[in-house]
Amino acid sequence: MVYLLFWPVWLQVSFVVLVFSGLSILGLYTVRRLVPVENLKRNHEVAGFTFGVIGAFYGLLLAFVIVAAWERFDRADEKVQAEATALASLYRLSKGFPQPLQHNLEQAIRDYVQRATQVEWPKMRTRTYGHVADNSTGTLGLWALVAGYDPSSGRQSLLVDKSYDQLQLLSEARTLRYMYGNEEFPSVVWLVIYAGLFITVGFSYFFGLETFPSQALMSGIFASLLGLTILAILELAHPYQGSVVVSDEPFRFAITRMDEMDRLAFSGASDQNQFAFGLSAQSAGLAPPQ
Repeated sequence: MVYLLFWPVWLQVSFVVLVFSGLSILGLYTVRRLVPVENLKRNHEVAGFTFGVIGAFYGLLLAFVIVAAWERFDRADEKVQAEATALASLYRLSKGFPQPLQHNLEQAIRDYVQRATQVEWPKMRTRTYGHVADNSTGTLGLWALVAGYDPSSGRQSLLVDKSYDQLQLLSEARTLRYMYGNEEFPSVVWLVIYAGLFITVGFSYFFGLETFPSQALMSGIFASLLGLTILAILELAHPYQGSVVVSDEPFRFAITRMDEMDRLAFSGASDQNQFAFGLSAQSAGLAPPQ
């Protein structure tokens, strides 16, 4: 059912409801044709108890899987936020380095963000990003810039140490982002989910109502509900594909913070230049003292 991830939401829901309810009603019709209603009625007591046990077990199974899928989605979202936060922190630290390292580091960080949002994210949505390709626009380029700098003072050494800390966080978050994007739920989990689906829906056929349409309606609704739950698990198990995805908004917010840092740095430099010019003018007698 992975192909459903690339369909619109309305088409996903419509497909699941039609297919699951249709197959459920078809199975019920087949059983009704093969087994008389009177025979089914004689098994109501035993069938009801067995169906309750199986239904409770399958409900717990789906609850466990959907919680695991949600935690997986939440961790993927957390790693994206950590990656963007590390980039913003590294950009802030770059303001303390001398030129040309400051400019090169800032440009490399911006290139990283641009590639992540404009190149990597679309490929991750379509699952065309085969492996982690760490290149000059990725973490290796940032590591090379920081590692190639020889600090000349204790302050510069501290900046390098802090930059290494942020680069370590950045590398870990980037690696986990691709792991969550490429990994699948174990096949045995899907096997148990679908096997439990067929067994649970199948046991509902052991009940026999006098009016077939009433039981068909109940069976279709029951199967549709289970199908929609499986669809939710499928969406959450793939955090970068489908209708419910991890957003690249943290990276865009990081760019906004970087622009704000540049504006404040430029404003501070302008104030210092004006102050220095005022002192020079006073010493030359060109301006009255403040």
